Amino acid sequence: MQETQAIQPVNSAVEKINPFELLIADKRSEATRRAYRADLEAFFCGNPSVEEVGRFVAQPAAKIALELAVYKNSLLQKGLAEATINRRLAAIRSLLKLAHRLGYASTDGRNLVDSEKIIAYRDTRGVDLETLRQLLQTPGTGDLRGLRDTAILRLFCENALRRAEVYGLNVGDFSASQRTLMIAGKGRGTQRQPVTLSERGVEAIVGYLLRAGHATDQSGPLFRNLDHRPQHLRQRLTSDGLFYLVKSYGEAIGVKNLTPHKLRHSAITAALDATGGDVRKVQRLSRHADLRTLSIYDDNRSDFQGEVTGVLSDLL
Repeated sequence: MQETQAIQPVNSAVEKINPFELLIADKRSEATRRAYRADLEAFFCGNPSVEEVGRFVAQPAAKIALELAVYKNSLLQKGLAEATINRRLAAIRSLLKLAHRLGYASTDGRNLVDSEKIIAYRDTRGVDLETLRQLLQTPGTGDLRGLRDTAILRLFCENALRRAEVYGLNVGDFSASQRTLMIAGKGRGTQRQPVTLSERGVEAIVGYLLRAGHATDQSGPLFRNLDHRPQHLRQRLTSDGLFYLVKSYGEAIGVKNLTPHKLRHSAITAALDATGGDVRKVQRLSRHADLRTLSIYDDNRSDFQGEVTGVLSDLL
C-alpha cells in the first residue's frame, strides 16, 4: 500500500515534465547532448515520450532492474563493444538519477545492473610529423576557404584542441596582440581558459579574418560556414563540418579516416617526442586533468613492452 502511494503522484507529475528532455537540456556540450539523446532513444526504441519515460521510471526498483538486465542482454547478443554497452547503461542511470531527485522515481539507478568490465586502454595512434607538415600545406592560402582551413588545422596540430573547443570559438576569444585564444575546455562549462598560440597560428587566424571581413564581430563565430545558401550564410561552422573538413584533407594526402581527435593524439605524441617524454610540460598542452592519461600516451609512444620483448628474444 505504501509503495502504491509513493508511485501514484509520480505518474501524474511525469505527465507534465519529461525527465528525458530535462536531462538532455542539462548538458552543455552539443556532442554530449547528441550522445545522450541517441543512447536513450535506443533504449526507448525511438520513443522517449512523456508516457513511456513515466512508465519506466515509476516502476519499483526490482522491475527496473529486470528491464535493464533484459536490455543489457540484448546488447550483448548484438555484439556491441563493452564501452558502448557501459555508455548506454550510464545514460539510463543518469535519467533515473534525475527522475529520483525530482521525486518521479523510486530508485536513483545505482546497483540495478552491472557494467561490463573493460581493460583501460586508450588508442593514441595518430599520424607522424611529416604527415602533419603535409596536411598543413594542403589547403593553401590562395582563397578564403584555404585561409580558414589552414587556421583550423593549425589549432588542431599545434594546440591539440578538441573539436568542441574549436567549434565554440568566437571572434572575441582571439587576441592577436597577446597571442591567445580563450577556449571552453572539456568539463568546464562556460568557463574559459587561455591557450597560447604560435606566431604562425596567429598569422593564420589574422589572415583569415581580414579576408573574411568579420574581425570586428566580437560575439560572432570565429570560423564561419562558407556555404552561400541563405540558411547557412555567415553561420558557425558546425562540429560535423569540422569533422568532414579534417577527413577530406586527410583523404587528399592519402590518409583514410583522419579525424580531429587523431590530430590531437598526433600533436600530444609529437610533443612528448620533442620534450623527451616530459609529461608535466605536455599536460599544459593537452589539458588532461590526470597525468596518468599522458602516461598512456608515453607508454604507447615508447612501446616499452615491445622493447622488453626484443630483449627476451635476443636472450633466447
